[in-house]
Amino acid sequence: MWLTFLALRNSIAVLMFSLAVTILGFVALGRLPIDLFPNINLPIINIGTVYTGAGVLDVEKTVTYPIEKAVSAVSDVKFVESKSRQGLSTVRVWMNWGADVADGQTEVIQRIQQILNTLPSGIKQPFILRFDLSNIPVALVTVSGGGLDEKQLYDLAYNTIEPQLERLGGVASASVDGGKVRQITVNVNRDRLFAKGLSVLDVVRAVNDANFLLPSGDMRVGRLDYNIYTNNQFKLVQPMEDIVVRKVGPNGVPIYVKDIGVVEDTNEKQTAVVRVDGNRAVFLRVNKQPGANTVGVVDQVKALIPTLIGVPPGVKLGISLDQSIYIRQAIQSLWHEALQGSVLAFLVILIFLRSLTSTLIISIAIPLSILLTFICMYFLGQSINVFTLGGLALAVGRLLDDSIVELENINRHLNLPGVPRRKAVLDAAREVAMPIFVATITTIVVFVPTVFLEGQTKLLFIPLTFTISVSLFASFLVSRTVTPLLGLKVLKPERPIDPASRGLHHRVGRLSQRFFDGMDALYERILLWALGHRRAIVTAVAVSFVGSLFLITAPYFGLKPLIGTEFFPSSDESQFRVVLKAPIGTRVEETERVVRGMEAIIRATTRPGEIQTIVANVGIPQGRSAVFTTNTGPHGAQIQVYLATPDKRKRTDKEIVNALRPRFAGQFPGTTYRFVSGGIVSRVINFGSDTAIEAEILGYDLATGEELARQVARIMRDTQGIADVNVSRDPNYPQFEVKVDRDKAAAAGLSQREVAQAALFSLNSNSSVNPSIFTDPRTGNQYNVVVQLAEDYRQTPEDLGRIFVTANDRPVLLSTIAEITKSSGPVDIERKSQQRIVRVSANAVGRDLGSLSEELEAKFRQFPLPAGFSIRLGGQTEQQREAFSSLYFTSLLALILVYMVLASQFRSLKDPFTIMFSVPMGLIGVFWALYLTRTTLSTTSFMGIIMMVGIVVSNGVLLVEYINERRRHGEPLLQAVPRAGRIRLRPILMTTLTTVVGLLPMALAFGVGTEANQPLAIAVIGGLLVSTFFTLVLIPTLYVMFEEWFPRKIVAPEDQAA
Repeated sequence: MWLTFLALRNSIAVLMFSLAVTILGFVALGRLPIDLFPNINLPIINIGTVYTGAGVLDVEKTVTYPIEKAVSAVSDVKFVESKSRQGLSTVRVWMNWGADVADGQTEVIQRIQQILNTLPSGIKQPFILRFDLSNIPVALVTVSGGGLDEKQLYDLAYNTIEPQLERLGGVASASVDGGKVRQITVNVNRDRLFAKGLSVLDVVRAVNDANFLLPSGDMRVGRLDYNIYTNNQFKLVQPMEDIVVRKVGPNGVPIYVKDIGVVEDTNEKQTAVVRVDGNRAVFLRVNKQPGANTVGVVDQVKALIPTLIGVPPGVKLGISLDQSIYIRQAIQSLWHEALQGSVLAFLVILIFLRSLTSTLIISIAIPLSILLTFICMYFLGQSINVFTLGGLALAVGRLLDDSIVELENINRHLNLPGVPRRKAVLDAAREVAMPIFVATITTIVVFVPTVFLEGQTKLLFIPLTFTISVSLFASFLVSRTVTPLLGLKVLKPERPIDPASRGLHHRVGRLSQRFFDGMDALYERILLWALGHRRAIVTAVAVSFVGSLFLITAPYFGLKPLIGTEFFPSSDESQFRVVLKAPIGTRVEETERVVRGMEAIIRATTRPGEIQTIVANVGIPQGRSAVFTTNTGPHGAQIQVYLATPDKRKRTDKEIVNALRPRFAGQFPGTTYRFVSGGIVSRVINFGSDTAIEAEILGYDLATGEELARQVARIMRDTQGIADVNVSRDPNYPQFEVKVDRDKAAAAGLSQREVAQAALFSLNSNSSVNPSIFTDPRTGNQYNVVVQLAEDYRQTPEDLGRIFVTANDRPVLLSTIAEITKSSGPVDIERKSQQRIVRVSANAVGRDLGSLSEELEAKFRQFPLPAGFSIRLGGQTEQQREAFSSLYFTSLLALILVYMVLASQFRSLKDPFTIMFSVPMGLIGVFWALYLTRTTLSTTSFMGIIMMVGIVVSNGVLLVEYINERRRHGEPLLQAVPRAGRIRLRPILMTTLTTVVGLLPMALAFGVGTEANQPLAIAVIGGLLVSTFFTLVLIPTLYVMFEEWFPRKIVAPEDQAA
């Protein structure tokens, strides 16, 4: 009340404050970063360790297991999972939500340092990375054409384009993928090497000793000081053939490299292939810095591409992935929804108040509240994203409610005869002060328990609830200051309608007056009838509520679920992936051939204009990039299909995928594949589980786990509504085992290390151990100089036994000191919580996740398990259950808080109890709205229920408070209830309809990226509409019943004070 009093006394201050909010709000809006998500830090730490040449079992035993054991003792660790592959160990530490990840990373580093000496000596220093959204690229810059081959394209991308991109503000890295890496290779003739008594190790030492740069101190000459460098690095490739490997004989005859092999300017062994739109290519993954503006970063990249320095004529540069497009469209869609909701709410008010002046006064609440919210967002470091802006779009209709109640009451008091304007405004403001305040607080307080949510749900919805709460509080301030001030200054009493006039204004006025008077009279008659049939009304409502509960509880009666459940509603992100595995042992080139066939089917099946770009990754890249790829070997590949934006195609991404499935069937024998819809949104929301269903089989024995996985996959394939069943563990990979006889090796004067290095260098060169460096004199770029056997000598199994190493200038064949057997071994081994794990994943098609999970779990319970093994559903099923569990608790806590606020304001336990019956009435509407629109019960629709709780009680507050007000002035109970209901009918209907129409554009979800908020809007609309209908009848009925059962005397405030 004091806010209104101060506003009316100092109108200039209110004007200046409004102007300040307007100016600062627009300034803040221009400076707020634009992104897809809030600043999310997933509590995940990755540890990668390269152990070149080591087998999968060796990596698991000597690297992965010790690291797992060490980091499991870190504080706040939820669980640890890992993957051991050929020459690579990756350990992922999942910390509890809310844990300090920075401290966790520091502790992980300390734990790794403590065990570093116990790890094998051949490993490279483990690298420890904290997961951040910046790990997901915001753009892919493709490089092709110009007559350049793959090696030249890689050189151009790595040495010319990458440094310029990384100099841009906000760009963290621009890593190159695809192409061939230049390498100077000494291809040695095995037979010549054997004849001269040399080994590959001798050639490696000779090359390294002849090609180096070494500082040799300094020398003073007179008054000057000179640095001295011994520079023996080669500047041309050809002179390397004249390197002396060894001198033999009494005369020291030199043996040159050219005598035993050939030096070639070639490329590293290609373990990965990148294809863009059907052709081999090179691209750069542009990652932004944490907190950087995604849209701004992509705009900088686009602006730089035409001005890049050093790009030869004819080379084509393009952007195949642009995350900013989806972000711009999603943000634009939310702006449109907010604007459309505002216009619809404006029209509703205009219809009810029949005054443009009154409508404009009320509508001022929207821009002022939103601009004040932008100011708060700027100072609190928030960004404009689909959740913060979604919160504002959700709140648009509700922002008007306080001003509607305020102005409608002011308008009614101004029409009272003989009351001065200022007194009429103050009386009206005083009368609704408490209901407006309580309605605002109850709507805000329901969001307080969201701080107890866990997982991604909390990270995503806290910003949404923040913007809703701030904007609602801002609208309350506007309704208590700006609205009554404008009402005092510009609002005029309603002009009497001339019943005889034929003017348009009077004719419309008569029609509307007749309509609203009729509506008021009809409601009063219904209410009077309800008060006379109280038991019948309460019974009918109770039956309706119980009947509506059947929509949720149907599965408990053995029936098909009427409302499905899922973790998070999917969005059409204009992209999908095909993850494929060719038969084990397939070379990269053969896997690429399969990819070409799939690309051809995709292009033939899709309609013109649906596809934008197709990018394929085949095999495993070298270096750190291997940690982040899901490909398990040269037989693995991913095809990423980028579609045109939804407004430019008629089919959704899921419809396109469903059309592809039958076209793929039977076309690729021996190749397994699965479709994964979505992009960055689904990756973040469902992080750790690409597909909806994921069965986890825990147990040690590899063969038993593999057999169980096949049986589980068979169960899934036989379950209706499941597609793309995939087993994470591949069949065993063909391999040769070399078992060195220690006694024979020692007798020959050889160590285990020399034998292992000879095999490694002969077959795969010394690129991973100690390569020499060649600096190109024209560009200054550096490349490895490596030694290996020529390809003709490493093609058959017999060639492995012919590898040799010298001892006392005498070659010793590998076959004479080792047993070489052909066998097979695992491609990779996954572990979770220090147990081996096999995952069987699948997509849900045509069914909700909740019912599928329950059906699968029922089948798994009947499944006999060997000792030491267990099966559980993880992935999105686990995420959904964790989210629902915390949302149940949050909802209950929200109800308790709302009741506590109402009890504090009403100074009564009975009135709040009466008002709280609005909530179960709202649930009736929520359940029917979800059922009729075929919307699942998800985390977002759950948030809609929580938001609905805060809104629906507002109508009850407005009604019960005015009943009490009339009774304070001496009206009998049965007279005060219907009269109060008739007077409060219009503001209740106005606030309800403005909120509903404000949410209507979001509920229809015509825009890109708005699918996530659609269930929330549907839940609020359904709950509010049904609850309002019941509130207008049930709440007065219950009020009378409780007053008769527990009578009390309501006195005026001045009598209480006396």
